Amino acid sequence: MKTAISFCDLAHEDHSCNGIPIGVSMVASYSLEKFKDGIEAEIFKYPLDYITYLEKGVPDIVCFSNYIWNLNLSYEIALSIKSRSPGAVVVFGGPNYPLEPQGQAAFLQAHPAIDFYVFRNGEVPFSMLFETLRQYDFDAEKMKADKVVIPGCHYLSDGDFIAGEEVSAMRDLDEIPSPYLTGLCDKFLANEKLVPLMLTARGCPFKCTFCQEGKDYFNVVRKFSFDRVRDELDYVASRTKNPDLIFADSNFGMYKHDADICREIVRVQESFGWPKYFVGIMGKNKKARVLEAAEIIRSGVFGGGSVWLSSAIQSTDDKVLEKVKRSNIDADTMIKVANESDAYASNQFSELILALPGDSLKAHFKSVCDLIETGVNVVRSHQYIMLNGSEAATVEGRTAYNPLTRFRVTPHTMNSYSLFGQDIFAPEVDEICVGNDTMTFADYEECRMFDLTVEVFYNNALLLEMFRLLKMNGIRISSLITRIHEKVTSGASPLAELYEGFRRETNELFDSPEQLYDFLHQDGVAEQYKTGKLGNNEQLMYSALMVFRHMEDVHGIAYGVAGELLRENGTYDDWIEGYIAELIQFSLLRKQDMLNTERVESRVFHYDFIALEKNGFNDDPRQYVRPDGMDIHFTHDGFQRELIAGYRNVYGTSNGGLGNIFGMGKNIRNFYRKIETGHHVEKPEEASSSLSEFA
Repeated sequence: MKTAISFCDLAHEDHSCNGIPIGVSMVASYSLEKFKDGIEAEIFKYPLDYITYLEKGVPDIVCFSNYIWNLNLSYEIALSIKSRSPGAVVVFGGPNYPLEPQGQAAFLQAHPAIDFYVFRNGEVPFSMLFETLRQYDFDAEKMKADKVVIPGCHYLSDGDFIAGEEVSAMRDLDEIPSPYLTGLCDKFLANEKLVPLMLTARGCPFKCTFCQEGKDYFNVVRKFSFDRVRDELDYVASRTKNPDLIFADSNFGMYKHDADICREIVRVQESFGWPKYFVGIMGKNKKARVLEAAEIIRSGVFGGGSVWLSSAIQSTDDKVLEKVKRSNIDADTMIKVANESDAYASNQFSELILALPGDSLKAHFKSVCDLIETGVNVVRSHQYIMLNGSEAATVEGRTAYNPLTRFRVTPHTMNSYSLFGQDIFAPEVDEICVGNDTMTFADYEECRMFDLTVEVFYNNALLLEMFRLLKMNGIRISSLITRIHEKVTSGASPLAELYEGFRRETNELFDSPEQLYDFLHQDGVAEQYKTGKLGNNEQLMYSALMVFRHMEDVHGIAYGVAGELLRENGTYDDWIEGYIAELIQFSLLRKQDMLNTERVESRVFHYDFIALEKNGFNDDPRQYVRPDGMDIHFTHDGFQRELIAGYRNVYGTSNGGLGNIFGMGKNIRNFYRKIETGHHVEKPEEASSSLSEFA
């Protein structure tokens, strides 16, 4: 008789982790190949689907991935399973697990429903565990009583911590049958809300202390074969309902054969019209190869708008980089990639992490401004989450840098479920760093406010046309953003209420997980989280609200500050005043209410904005004056309508849904209305009337 095994990579129903569960699928496919007809396996992503399955019968072995977004959910379900079927074997695995033996033992003591924990990559250790369990007729308690040592597996036996030696990372990754090519993921490909997630390699050569791949185990990079990746692309392209593709490699684009894989992506785009959007070029060194990879994708049928080029810089402060062991990464190269990548990709994404060891208000502001001056068009600052499995989260790591940490609810993890008649309420909790020896909490809060300003007024080249005008007149864009920040956080700002809401939500922090859980169990609090009044990804949500719903205010503030700087610079000539009036109107017609694909506009302008747009607004606008006026139409094309409809359908247009559309890897420049010239020209008085509206 076959042994029934469920493999779960669960995510709360509203959580943004919407990738196909490729990790557990690989463990399942390896097990199915190794044990042939000895097992039957099913894979799950959504809790409700898994609950429906369990209500029909509990399998012999239940396996759960452990990430920061699903530990509590998975564990509460495991507890319910144990209460119904005590003999079911519960196995956990994944990176959200301490590195030190004492921490690992404490983790298992705190989670007694877990029979075994698979440490590091799971395919081989799980197969060894299965073999041993089979010898014991799947009696986990008897096996644990005998204190059998299994490589790569941890468990408790009568209070003793039993840990097998670490299993070396698999060298030939093609030993793992493809979960896509074997059909294991077909049901996920048919779900339009799940993004195809693929791997071309495992491992990362860098040793960053804040990362779960910073240890020696991961430092040897191993590749799947080119033929396998090519076949997976064809298979997924012919079946997926989602428009995007994500490569989960830590450094895709940095290696020689990555360019060949990019050519395959372009080939698939031409054959299948997919992927419309690709995320995954994240190489930290080898500038020439990274740019080549981006250029290849840019040359595809969807152009530069289909690729997001990422540079995870984290900080430009040398002391910070040294403390987090990024000295082996060529930061100058990463900045050059950002600076030179405009020709290769529509969005160049550069990441910073706030409150790393050695970070300060001055250092963070400088890092942001440094990246703005490179010309990279998305500078996104993340909060520093203390990740189990990273060096920084160990006792030694914490002692070295004395982080000030607080706890918060992980956004969109407040769903409730019912299994076997028992209610399951399992919000996830993040431990985030909000200060250190060189950054006070007040400094942290101010940095968060500044990061919001950057998201709204700088990222996605939202105000590119104005940026070019300022640079032409010798004004630094970082100076503009810093001045805007001063204005927008003042009480008189039309966006002040939104900024205050952001400040309030960014302070939804607690001193301990216990304090947080006590708060969540107060009357009405859980409902506030479920309805979005509390517990959002506040940076993305408030950015989205301002960009999607307050675009006119954003323009008014930004262009007002730009005028101040031009006057202070002595370059605010008469022609600039008229040009800016038209430019504001042009920009708003492209970007205001950009998710509304039914809006079609046509206006007369006295500058050839179509030609300026083609040249990236890099020329002197006075070369493009059209005294008689030219009619310009603003509308979304068919591709954009399909794209926007897809994202609206996947994420919705609630405040949280808009946050997901805005920030989860989406290039919102793809949503700006297209422009084309018309034949009708308004009368001069009509044009003047139109301009005066925005002057």
